[in-house]
Amino acid sequence: MKYKRRNRRKKSIYQIIFKLLSMIFLLVLITWGVQNTHPIEFLKVDINWEIDKNFPVTQQALEQHISPLITETYQLNLHEIKHELEHHPWVANAKVKRLFWNFIKIKISTQQISMRWKNKNCQNDVKTQICQGYISTKGELFTPNKMIKSDAIIAISAHNKNITKALFDNYQTYQAIIKPMIIASILKTNIDTLFIKPHIKVILGYQKQQKRLKNFVKVYKKLTKSIAHEKLNRAIFDMRYAKGFSLKF
Repeated sequence: MKYKRRNRRKKSIYQIIFKLLSMIFLLVLITWGVQNTHPIEFLKVDINWEIDKNFPVTQQALEQHISPLITETYQLNLHEIKHELEHHPWVANAKVKRLFWNFIKIKISTQQISMRWKNKNCQNDVKTQICQGYISTKGELFTPNKMIKSDAIIAISAHNKNITKALFDNYQTYQAIIKPMIIASILKTNIDTLFIKPHIKVILGYQKQQKRLKNFVKVYKKLTKSIAHEKLNRAIFDMRYAKGFSLKF
């Protein structure tokens, strides 16, 4: 019995010594690691960007855009980062995903241009965010600081997102009605006016626009048989009359 008790005491002593040595070794290892590594670099947020090739804004600009949110390494709010990125005029959608700890992936989709937009209340030469921009393929108005070249049709209206959405929807309907003719620009004030290639102007008014546009298509086809195309394609058609229309050359 005494022999067994001695063995137990020895084992417990060895275990205590082993634990102490392990703790000392761990402390030495941590101290060495702190002295020989750069913890600030290790804790730095690493972002893997995936951006459309034709994106008109640099990655650096986007990094600066969200830099105020990249301060708390352990508390990165991915929802806030996504929200802030999607406030950038050229960003249509941002997907933000945490890969590991302080490593995140951001995928950016750019706005696709459907129409060039101009504010009807601005002078032609004024270039500010409230005077020009674009309407996306989703019918959303966005007005970036950086403008790019585009062959999209021109939409002219007041600076109002509800009006530009209605203008976008109307354009889709009007273009389908006059096909294969092509709308070059559309003006929306208190009435709708279309400018059709090459130089035809069609005044539709503020009501029954689809019916009036269908009447224009019928009238135009009939007139092509009696009026030269060169003359007809520079005409102004006012379709607001209850019975008929007016034609100016």
